[in-house]
Amino acid sequence: MSRTTNQRDSIEALDARFQQRRKQVPVLDRRAEAEGIKTIRAREDMIPLLFPHTTYKSYPESLIAKGRWAQLNRWLDSLSTYRVTDVDVSGVEDIDGWIERLESAGHLVSSSSGTSGKSSFLNKTRRDREASQQNQMACLAEAGIPAERTWHVIPVGPETGLSAHNASREMLIAAYARPDAIPVPRTQGRKDHYRYTTRLAAIRKAMADGTAEPDEIAEVEAAGARRQRETEERLRHFAEHILKRRGERIFFNSMVAPLFRLSEILKESGASEGDITGENALMTGGGLKGNTLPPDYQTQIYRMLNITPARHLQYYSMQELNLRNPKCLEGRYHVPEGLVLFVLDKDGESPAPESDGQVEGRAAFFDLTIDGRWGGTISGDKILVDLRACPCGRPGQTIFPEITRYADLRDDDKITCAGTIDAYVRGFVAE
Repeated sequence: MSRTTNQRDSIEALDARFQQRRKQVPVLDRRAEAEGIKTIRAREDMIPLLFPHTTYKSYPESLIAKGRWAQLNRWLDSLSTYRVTDVDVSGVEDIDGWIERLESAGHLVSSSSGTSGKSSFLNKTRRDREASQQNQMACLAEAGIPAERTWHVIPVGPETGLSAHNASREMLIAAYARPDAIPVPRTQGRKDHYRYTTRLAAIRKAMADGTAEPDEIAEVEAAGARRQRETEERLRHFAEHILKRRGERIFFNSMVAPLFRLSEILKESGASEGDITGENALMTGGGLKGNTLPPDYQTQIYRMLNITPARHLQYYSMQELNLRNPKCLEGRYHVPEGLVLFVLDKDGESPAPESDGQVEGRAAFFDLTIDGRWGGTISGDKILVDLRACPCGRPGQTIFPEITRYADLRDDDKITCAGTIDAYVRGFVAE
């Protein structure tokens, strides 16, 4: 695992990036002016400049509902390093068309699923994608899973049609897949991912408000059922081929919930623990995403798929970051070079207090590799950090695995500066 950036060097790097991005990202410049910040001399100077994760969903929902794509461009432009307002959106009919049009102009917009509420949209560039892919390959190598074309590569998750997912999948297949690898099923040209997730978020909000119409609910439920059937068919396809090649090496890439379902399907197909004997490997990220699984779900997956902790790259990250915090065999996430960690109080205003070499609070990061926007973000996660050397022997800050969302606690997920920064963004849309 990489060493943590030296404190003095990190402050110099933060100031250099601030001086550069302030000239490029309109909302950052307005925020710095309002706070009277001209130079980063200490870590505390950065805190008012970190954008709450909600900033990337601060657009008025009416812009999507009414197809006001030029105004949505202005919203995204206010948070971007490279200008978006000159992207032609004539003829765009829906959110997927808007994102496709932006991508053709080099703005690789990514979005949250929106399943927990309003979708967020983040502007990324090809440099961002390359940085993320390089980091992924480096993490795999450090985890003892070097790029060798001797594996069956199984991307367990559903087909989304998103270019970022496709690029990651193709990179792993090119680096790891053997010539006769298990075939990966492809869903023909899906172009409605964002429209579906945005619609799902809107319906869930309407259901909570009691304003959803029965036919609207039925429409979204039918679309969700179709996707679930496609995912189930995909998993059964993989299970069939795994049982035919149960002694050969397989590299699984997945979020946890579909991987657990794959293990269940293998059991349903007659497989028992110990039947699959290849020295298999696994890469996971993203947590449970709201799914409820048995307490021993990881053990069940390990035993069914013949995976050991030494062949499992697990990491903590988020879509606002290019870099990952990989987990070591002691069960802690290591903060890599290039990623500056801040642990803040619940409101995101001040550093959380340290006690016995540990600090607990709201996770915030600055990713020095980010190109398409400002690299500082305040997350919705509550974490516990050890500032001392990890029991694995590596130095630097480590994050304990028990990570919770403030939104899931009795305390809400309100970040004090969020409303102010959202107001700046809305001002750019109105101008």
